[in-house]
Amino acid sequence: MRKFFITGSSKGLGQAITDLLLEEPDVGVTGISRTNSTEHPRFTHIPFDLDNVDNLAGIVDGLFQDNSDFEEVVLINNAGYLGDIQYMGDLNHQEFIKVININVTALAILMNAFIRNFRDSKGKKVIINIGSGAGRHPYDGWSAYCTSKAAVDMISEVAAMENSIRDNNFRIVSLAPGPVDTGMQHIVRSTPVQHFSQINKFIDLKESGELPSVRETGIKILSFISRIDEFEGAVQDIRKIPI
Repeated sequence: MRKFFITGSSKGLGQAITDLLLEEPDVGVTGISRTNSTEHPRFTHIPFDLDNVDNLAGIVDGLFQDNSDFEEVVLINNAGYLGDIQYMGDLNHQEFIKVININVTALAILMNAFIRNFRDSKGKKVIINIGSGAGRHPYDGWSAYCTSKAAVDMISEVAAMENSIRDNNFRIVSLAPGPVDTGMQHIVRSTPVQHFSQINKFIDLKESGELPSVRETGIKILSFISRIDEFEGAVQDIRKIPI
């Protein structure tokens, strides 16, 4: 049996990955999200708002209690929040905190509990943190999001280093999917140019038909996971990998 835990499973890329996995006969999926859009005998939904990091810290170990000797166990930290696109000085403080809570703090709590609960499992053990090129390249108006994705890259690198030292046999990767045709992209394209000077780049991607669908990107991510031992390094970009 293969087991996947996916945050943000109710829409966008998370839902596409969930749907793809459930097309396979030997996969169980647990989705962690505020709402649910999947009904399947091998799918379990955990209703939770990942902005609520204080409560998450209290329940997270229970999410991974079924530490059966799975053939493969995978955590995909997919949930992400863009927040307000505003220049520094105009930001809403609570929005900034929410971006960090969802994109960084909740992700770190889930990683920590996943490693603690599955470190003795003998099967394949993988953590995929959905990263972004925005963690390596600045975009005006995106200070919270860029900061959060840079943190995702670094926590993935540190955890991978620690895993190597302890020889716990986890593969941990921050995987940037590139721009994908999701609701987040719609928000970006709807932003006033005075808040985001690079908006035309994203409008052109949509109008030229260059934005891949969530299903196309989900297929690439799952292919990467199946071949993860072929790739070195804890920070990867799906666009640069021959899949």
